Amino acid sequence: MRLKITALILVLVMTVSLSSCSKSLGPETLPETTLPTTTETSATETTTPAPTETEPLGPEPTSVPVVTKSPVKTYGMLSVSNGQLISSKTKQAVVLRGMSSDVLSECAGFFGAETVKTLAEDWGIDVLRLAVPADSVTESYVKNSEKYFKQTCEIIDLCVAQGIYVIVDWHISATGNPATNQKKAVDFFTRIAGVYADSPNLIYEICNEPNGTKTIKNKKGKNEKVNIEWGNTVKPYAEAVIKAIRTIDKDNVIIVGTSDWCRDIDKAAQSPLKGANLAYSVHFNAYTDGADLQEKITNAKTAGLCVIATEWKSTDSSGVSAPHAENTAKWLDFLEENKISWCNSYIGGNNSSSSNALIFGGERYTLEDIFAGHWPQGLLSESGALVRDRLLAAKGVAQPEVKPEDMPSEFPDDFGDDEPGDDSEDAPDSEDQPEE
Repeated sequence: MRLKITALILVLVMTVSLSSCSKSLGPETLPETTLPTTTETSATETTTPAPTETEPLGPEPTSVPVVTKSPVKTYGMLSVSNGQLISSKTKQAVVLRGMSSDVLSECAGFFGAETVKTLAEDWGIDVLRLAVPADSVTESYVKNSEKYFKQTCEIIDLCVAQGIYVIVDWHISATGNPATNQKKAVDFFTRIAGVYADSPNLIYEICNEPNGTKTIKNKKGKNEKVNIEWGNTVKPYAEAVIKAIRTIDKDNVIIVGTSDWCRDIDKAAQSPLKGANLAYSVHFNAYTDGADLQEKITNAKTAGLCVIATEWKSTDSSGVSAPHAENTAKWLDFLEENKISWCNSYIGGNNSSSSNALIFGGERYTLEDIFAGHWPQGLLSESGALVRDRLLAAKGVAQPEVKPEDMPSEFPDDFGDDEPGDDSEDAPDSEDQPEE
C-alpha cells in the first residue's frame, strides 16, 4: 500500500511540473502522464439501467355511419308558421340540429365530401351552417368575391348531395354594422339565390352578430356615436336584403341576426319584420349565459317569432374556457322543450380553441387524418364528444361510455391558448358609414 501511495505522489508531482512548462514544449517532447491502472474496485458498484422504450399509441377505430335517413327527403321544403319551422311533407314542426363551421377562410381543405358525409351519417346532423367570411380585412367576400362564392357553392353542393340542410351565413366580423357592406351582401345573396332558389336544402342567414356603434350626424350636424340597434340599423338592412332575395327565391327560409351579438331577440319581437318564412337568430355561450337570455327567447316565442340558435358554444364567448357540460345540457333541454333548431359552434379551422369540436395540432393525428373524416374518439375535443353524443341521441343512437383511459392522452402544447372572442378580428365598435 505504501508503494502505491508513493507512486501516486510522484505522478502528481510530475504532472504539476509538466503543466507549468508544457506551454514551451512541443507535443512530441511531452512524456506520457497516464496513471497506472489498478485491479481494485469500489465496494458498491452501480449500473445504469437500459432505457425503456415507450410503446407507441396504436390506431383507434374510426367512426362509422349510423344514420341513413336524409332529413331533406324526410321533411322537404321548410316554411315558418306560428313560430315554428314546418315540414312541407309531414306538416309538423321540425327541429334541426347541426354544426356551424369556423369562418370558411380558416377551413381550406376541411369541408370535403368525407367531412360532410361524416357529419351527416356518423354524427347525425340535419344542418350545416357555413360561416362565409363577409368583411374580414384579409380574406373575405368583400376582398375576394369569386373565391368565396366558389367555395360556398362547392360546400352547398356537397350538402345537397348528402341530403342535409345548409345555412349560408353572411358572417360579418371586422365591423359590427351590417349596413357597412350592404351592397356586397345583396350581391352575394342574389347570386346564391340565382343558383339554389329551387333547392329545399337552402336556408339564408343574412347577418351574423350585429354589434358595437356607428357614427351619425345628430340634429346639430355634429358627429355622434350611437349603438347599433335592431331599429336603427339591423331591421332596415334586413328589409333591403330580404327584398333582394325574394325577387328570386320566394320561399326558402331567411334567418335574420339581432343586435347585441344576436341577443336582442326581445327587441326584434317588439318590431318584427313583415313577410313570410322569416326567422330570427339567437346566440349563446353555455358557460356564461342562462336564465335572462332564456327569458328573452321565451317571450319572443310567445310573441310569435321563429327563433333559431344558429351559433352556440359549450364554453364562454372566447372559446378558451373548458366546456360546461351541465349548463350545456340545460340549454339543449331548453331548446328541445321549445322546439328551437340549433347549430353548435364550431367545427373546422386549424384552431386549438376548446370550443372546436376537433383537436387540431396534436402529434397523434395529421391534417390528412382530419380531412379524411370518420374521426376516432381521440380526435374529438371534450366539446365535440359532448355535442356529437347529443346529436346522435336525438336520432335514437346511443354512444358507448368512454372510459378515462380511452380518452386522448396528448394535446398540443398551446391547446386552449387562443382567444378568438366572438370570431372578431377587430374591435367590435365600428366607425364605418353605411353605403349610400
